[in-house]
Amino acid sequence: MRQRLLITLRDTDGALQRLLGTAERRGFRICAVHAELVESAQSQVAITVESARDVALLARQLLRLHEVCDVCVA
Repeated sequence: MRQRLLITLRDTDGALQRLLGTAERRGFRICAVHAELVESAQSQVAITVESARDVALLARQLLRLHEVCDVCVA
């Protein structure tokens, strides 16, 4: 099943790479990524993932990353 996550991310070196790596290591296939700088220090990232696993699990894992400010399942 495909799910979309909207993530607010602090704009630091390697933050997007850590975010995507976490999703892949947790068993979610990344289908689409859209990242946009919304402020000088924050980015808004939308990712579409595919997995039989519950996307809420991924949302909780992403919130543990230091750079992630907010995760919303769309």
